[in-house]
Formats: sequence, C-alpha cells, structure tokens
Amino acid sequence: AMTAAKAAARPGDAVLLSLMNQYTPVLAELVHQLDAPGNGLFIHVDGKADIGAFAALGKTGRVCFVEPRTKVYWGGFGMVESTLRLFSATRDGGFRYVVLISGDTLPLRPCGQIHDFLEACYPRQFADMQPELHITELTQKMQWCHYPDRNDWIGRLPGYFRKRLYKRLRPGDNPYFRTLPPLEKGSNWIVVTDRFRDFVFDYLRTHPDYIRAFRHSHCGDEIFFQTLMGISEFAGANTRRPLVFTRWVGEGAPHPETFGTNDLPRLLQARDTAAEVPYLFARKIADDLDIARYRAAFFPRPE
Repeated sequence: AMTAAKAAARPGDAVLLSLMNQYTPVLAELVHQLDAPGNGLFIHVDGKADIGAFAALGKTGRVCFVEPRTKVYWGGFGMVESTLRLFSATRDGGFRYVVLISGDTLPLRPCGQIHDFLEACYPRQFADMQPELHITELTQKMQWCHYPDRNDWIGRLPGYFRKRLYKRLRPGDNPYFRTLPPLEKGSNWIVVTDRFRDFVFDYLRTHPDYIRAFRHSHCGDEIFFQTLMGISEFAGANTRRPLVFTRWVGEGAPHPETFGTNDLPRLLQARDTAAEVPYLFARKIADDLDIARYRAAFFPRPE
C-alpha cells in the first residue's frame, strides 16, 4: 500500500524518483541528500525488480514506494505510466513543485538551497524542450505503432536486436495520431509545479485519446509531458531549460555520458557556471563513485 508523505508547515517539494531497477550506493546517497523536512520522496521501483532490495530506503518516513508498480521497458509506455503514478502520489501532500529525476542522479547543491531556489521561482516551470522536432523522428516515435510492452522476451534481448524486432512488429499507422496537439520533445527530467501536474490529469480526463495515442508510441515519454506543457497556460512560464546537467556524447544516437569520481571538478564547474537557470542536479553518475570525495567537493564542512 502507498505510504503518505508528510507535508511541511511551509510548501515543500516532491522528489519523484523513476527508472529504479537496482539499488546502488548513488541512489542511497541521493535519498540521503534529499531526506529533509519539507520534502516528500516518491519512488517507483520497476515492476521487474525485487523491491526488497530497496528496503533500506524506506527507513525514513519521507520515502513513499508507489504502488502498483509498472514494468518499464526502454522505449515503451511504461515510463509514462509510472511517471503518472508518481505525479498522482503527490497530489495530497501540499507540495508546490514536483522534481522528476532518475536514481543515477545526484544533487549539485545542498537540499536547502534547492528548496529555496524553487520557492523563489514559483510558478516557473523547468521542462526542457528541443527547438524543433524532426519530421522523421516524429514519424518513427508517434505516427507508427510500437508494441514493446507486449513482448517481454524481446525486452530481454540486447538493444540492437530489440530495436530491429520492435520495428518489424510495427503493424501500421497509429490511429490516434491525428488527434494529437502540436508535439514537443525534450528531456524526461522535468521540474514542474503542482498547477501543471493538476492540469495534466484534468486534460487526460477530458481527452482520453491522448493516452491511447501514446500507449503504442516509441520513446513517447520524451514527448508526453512536453506536448502538454506546450498547449497549457503554463507554457509562457516555462524556461524550456533543464535543472539537471547532462552531457550527451556519441554520433547519430547520442547517449548521456557517465560521470565518475574524476569528473567531480567538471560537475563543480557546471554547477558554478553563471546562468539564469542553474543546474541543481547531474546525471548519469557512475555506480562506483567515491561518495566521500563527492561530499567533500560539494558539501565541504566549514573549518
């Protein structure tokens, strides 16, 4: 059953942890750094994972494991479904911001500074948007049907073979594609207000074809919330920039770089780069990061 997170006396932040498929020291450190009064920590553990491995995270009263759990497969609708469950879990907590991040993320600033920054920014939105969506990518992701969530055995194959089989299983046009509003695309890791979260559920209630159109999309999680932001009254308050620092590497299909202990100076530089929209978090962080050196670099004790 879902555990209720306690709301603070002043409006707080709800931190939504998604894509949890294994317990790591980085995940434990992330929860440790964000376990503070005023925060609610909502965790969705992949339905394919052993939730018992995450039991240590539940020792704080601010952690809520969201049930029921969704089996999440790369490119499938499960990522959207699990995010919606996370959003829904925050609705009764009095939280003003919801911060969606993954378990391979770490904060670049103390929790109090993050909270103060968001409190001062309300009601700005921080949903990253790409300047434009290439028509070929649009067709591949949304106009054609995909069925990765229905083929569990395919989901266990190496990525290259999995993608080729998914394309062969694609039966034709998505019949709900024409019902969609103008599409937007960006990073999954968004920071949005309670007002936008509520708008999402209001829109889905009155536009059931929106869910139907995305149910068989490919990587639709990168489009689902950005598109809703683009048609909402909050679009003008959206910075279109992320609060999570990510460096994309590789040609053709870039992937996020993994930062290790030797990259801590680079992350400090990213944090301290003057910008209207600063970086509050960074990903992807290597599982073997030296946590002691991370703490010494980002949260040094006063002499």
